[in-house]
Amino acid sequence: MRYGKREREEDGLDISIDRDLVVDLTCDLIRFRSVNPPGNEGEVAEFLAGRMRDLGLRAELQPFEDGRANVIGRLEGEGNGHLVFTGHLDVVPPGGQQWAHPPFEPEVEDGKIYGRGSCDMKGGVASIVTAMAALARSGFRPSADIVLAATGGEEAGMTGAKAMAAKQSLEGSRYLVVAEPSDLDVFVGEKGVLWIKVRALGRTAHGSMPWLGVNAVSYMARLIPRLEEYPFPFEESDLLGKPTLSVNVISGGNKTNVVPDVCEIEVDMRTLPSQDNEEIVERVRSLAEELAREEGKGIRVEVEVDQNMPSLETARTETLVDAVIGAVRTVRGEPVVGGVTYGTDAAALGPAFDVPMVICGPGSPGMAHQPDEHVEIDQLVKAAEIYARLATTLLG
Repeated sequence: MRYGKREREEDGLDISIDRDLVVDLTCDLIRFRSVNPPGNEGEVAEFLAGRMRDLGLRAELQPFEDGRANVIGRLEGEGNGHLVFTGHLDVVPPGGQQWAHPPFEPEVEDGKIYGRGSCDMKGGVASIVTAMAALARSGFRPSADIVLAATGGEEAGMTGAKAMAAKQSLEGSRYLVVAEPSDLDVFVGEKGVLWIKVRALGRTAHGSMPWLGVNAVSYMARLIPRLEEYPFPFEESDLLGKPTLSVNVISGGNKTNVVPDVCEIEVDMRTLPSQDNEEIVERVRSLAEELAREEGKGIRVEVEVDQNMPSLETARTETLVDAVIGAVRTVRGEPVVGGVTYGTDAAALGPAFDVPMVICGPGSPGMAHQPDEHVEIDQLVKAAEIYARLATTLLG
């Protein structure tokens, strides 16, 4: 089945959003099994770069690990002040639940595209490319580059975005739009991501003589409620609410009749702009060491940070925020403006290039990581129109 084009005029330009292109490109991207871990985004990145070149856009591959790469695509402008759209090419595993639609064989049904990554977030990437292609066809000459920063590694460590930051790949940028699924609402804040491992080291002994050992599991069982009840300082955010702490992984012991000498927990914390992640880590360390001293049994404690990304909040007065709200309002009506509890690649890219960020993308946030993941085609088309309108507003 083929689809028509959605057309509009902007400042004398005939900007046509190609519905066929956004559908076909979304489906093509879904077919690549860029599951993270391990990612394997190299093949999908190479395909995307080639497709962008076919559409008259510049595109370069940026390898960052073996078999993994980012794509940086551009519709070139005349100076600095670039508008960057970002989306990731990796996806989470399909999981053990049965899918009615095969996860890596995209299907179009009832105005939706089904497949892993359709919503989170290969559909968003396809909308960005479609918008850039429409602007290129129209003859629009932006005052600065319109950039696609398509990353690998977002689902586990934001490794691709960190590589872009380290290489200063987006230098000269002024605005950052994240195409994560938002139902085309506008999110201007995101919580920080802080993952901490706490490891307790005791002493093994025979299970029938526990007094000869130091039980690391028992220690950890007492530490967990202390962490959950500790009043980490914060100022509540109107957008993001309160911070959270969740102990999500625990491992320890090796045999029923052996006193465990090692126990480890992994803690997921979502932080606010009013909090200092480094200070939180030190408070966790202090709590763990204080309990070890209280018990006086020779427990040793190790604290390791797995992930440390800041919370972001863009001021409502930023030009970018008004421009995104205006574009959404014109295309689909008044948006909700809020914040999200999760982190995005903006946590790596925003501070690195000192740019404000906004999240606005096609698809329902609740559909991410779900079986039978899907995205509405109409939202993909509207997202492309929003992005094109935003570019002409900011860089016209």
